[in-house]
Amino acid sequence: MKLTAEALQQALLNTADQIEQQKDELTDLDREIGDGDHGINMSRGFQALKKELQGKDPFEDLGELSKLVGMTLIKTVGGASGPLFGTVFVKFASKWNGKEAVEGDQLYDGFREAVEGVAARGKSQTGQKTMLDVWEPFTEALMGAEPLETVIENALADTKELKATKGRASYFGDATKGVQDPGALSSSILLRQIAEVLNG
Repeated sequence: MKLTAEALQQALLNTADQIEQQKDELTDLDREIGDGDHGINMSRGFQALKKELQGKDPFEDLGELSKLVGMTLIKTVGGASGPLFGTVFVKFASKWNGKEAVEGDQLYDGFREAVEGVAARGKSQTGQKTMLDVWEPFTEALMGAEPLETVIENALADTKELKATKGRASYFGDATKGVQDPGALSSSILLRQIAEVLNG
């Protein structure tokens, strides 16, 4: 599996379109176990990102692209998600600076750095019903043979059944069981697009 700067750019544009299509679903989920603004916030951030990326020459540096994405999302998403999604790309940038493409260990190391960055920023760990519950298994699967799409599906199914013990959702206690975490769902939208370009 190989990730080029151009492929990541395309995956992000596709993500912006998918988030727009699922904006209402993300917001409805967040109304159930959050403060009801996740879809709106993610839409705003990714539409701003789309403006930044659309019509630009293909990026040749994964670090440069990732840094732009991270800064844009931190500035425009708002809520708790802006810093968390932004952190993913800021961490990618730190590992992939000056590289046009990454595969194998370099690809994995970027994702591992991102996962650890999100855990530190959110003071969270896997099993607490957050976006980490999708990012962690996806990252580990980069070094395995299981299809990434299957890993994402399974991670979402597992996350849905968890009881939230972190963030705003934790106030809802047992009522969060059986409701999908909005951050996990929006993460899966992004990771599906990345998986698609990784599989060429």
